[in-house]
Amino acid sequence: MYVPPSRGGGGAGAAGEQPRVYQVWRGSNEFLLQGRFIFGPDVRSLFLTIFLILAPVVVFCIFVGRHLINDFPDHWGISVMVVVIVFTIYDLTLLLLTSGRDPGIVPRNTHPPEPEAIDMNNDGSGQTPQQLRLPRTKDVIVNGSL
Repeated sequence: MYVPPSRGGGGAGAAGEQPRVYQVWRGSNEFLLQGRFIFGPDVRSLFLTIFLILAPVVVFCIFVGRHLINDFPDHWGISVMVVVIVFTIYDLTLLLLTSGRDPGIVPRNTHPPEPEAIDMNNDGSGQTPQQLRLPRTKDVIVNGSL
């Protein structure tokens, strides 16, 4: 049974309100922004990935972008810098959205592919019908969905 912490706020334990799943989760996942982002136990590798994206961009902006701004007339150098920064922000946004969302469950294919016709396979390969059978499947119902 879940006993909410007594912090005195209007949180999950207030007046008959059920706790959120992320508050009672027993796994090793890390939750941020009230359960909107779920990271695996290796969330520290995300910081390395962000560093490996940002380091070349910062080096480019400091060493190359400075010369682009001075060498190109009519603010073309600034335009290049803006494009680099916008794409970097876009890349980091997609990285955080991809790594911070619950991937969910991929449903099993309820209609497995048909095996190739045995009549068409008479080339002497030596396979018996038992070897051509598809593996057995089991339907699993999760929260009322197949």
